[in-house]
Amino acid sequence: MKTAGIVAEFDPFHNGHKYLVKRARENGAQFVVSVMSGSFLQRGSCAVLGKYERAEAAVLGGVDLVLELPQVFACASAETFARGGVGVLKACGCVDTLCCGAEYLDGRVRWRALDILEGADVRQFLIKGYSYPRAVFAAVERSGDLEAAKLFRSPNDVLALEYLKAGRDDFDFLTVRRTAPHDGDIPAENGVYPACFGVDDRFISASAIRKMMISGDDTYKEYVPETTARIIEKALEGGCCPVSFENNERGVLSVLRRMTADELRELPDVSEGLENRLYKAVRSENTVSDIIMNVKCKRYTYARLARIVACAYLGIKKSDITKPMYIRVLAFNDKGARLLKEMKTKASLPVVMSARDIKTLNSDARRMIDIDIRANDLFGLCTPAAMPCGEDYYTGALKIDDNGR
Repeated sequence: MKTAGIVAEFDPFHNGHKYLVKRARENGAQFVVSVMSGSFLQRGSCAVLGKYERAEAAVLGGVDLVLELPQVFACASAETFARGGVGVLKACGCVDTLCCGAEYLDGRVRWRALDILEGADVRQFLIKGYSYPRAVFAAVERSGDLEAAKLFRSPNDVLALEYLKAGRDDFDFLTVRRTAPHDGDIPAENGVYPACFGVDDRFISASAIRKMMISGDDTYKEYVPETTARIIEKALEGGCCPVSFENNERGVLSVLRRMTADELRELPDVSEGLENRLYKAVRSENTVSDIIMNVKCKRYTYARLARIVACAYLGIKKSDITKPMYIRVLAFNDKGARLLKEMKTKASLPVVMSARDIKTLNSDARRMIDIDIRANDLFGLCTPAAMPCGEDYYTGALKIDDNGR
């Protein structure tokens, strides 16, 4: 029984994600499991749509079982994000293949790049003031393998390498060519790929789809499955999306203004005196964006600083990032139910399906899942209309049929 695992954000689930699932099936996967980010994402912002809606869209789009990536890994660097996602898949005990999208598909080059990265002296470039992504590229480029170095110019290839590093001893790998450029606003070849991909769907990046949703442009419907479009329409009518930090910016600023420099130092990704620069910026700027731009430089990228702000808002500390401690189920179909039955005997971590299961976790796991719950409650203040607390307690794992929940 072959089972493919996908680590993703599905923000929102679009035609490119549907194609990735299709390729996993064509590669022989009978079951597809996804570990999906919850309320706040790797770029340091809210998801545009709630995690239960996104999980439902994923199941209707072909995924059999959707699990939640604990928040401490979801709003983190590529290395931590991959380590958390791959860790959850490994804990399931039934996933044998890791599937991901990338720009470059030559597996030999990818293995070379990983070997070079693991032996490269990245710190020498960090000392010179390079950001981590630039430092990694420079260190690998110095090896002389320019073909391998190219992979470090693409965020998706960097993430694919981190998946490989985290799961090289536990999974087979299937790398699928991305159907749209990372963060691309314009669909390549007008968005239609019948010759290259053998499908008639239209493709564009999730970033472009989110921009369409936020601006009220319903053209996004051309780039998502019909089932996703219906879920988004329902959420729009209920005032549940599009979700944005800007909807609760004063709430975010109030958290930042209450923090001392010592408290800022305890946030993930804060080092080398960055807490002092952040502390000064918080007291001189009146918007989150201006705070980030005040501190942003070659060493500290916008994405890294945005993640730091999100972690401050959510109350995540460096010490909270350890290892996955549970498997949280968000949604599943009939095939996913078969996998869950198998996981009862094979999973190495407790499987959480409801509030009752949350109460049985040990203190360390409870601390981690409490951050997930808090994140979802604070996410509810970033929606167009404020949502009530407690959704994670009254919404258990969703059983999805062909018509939705």
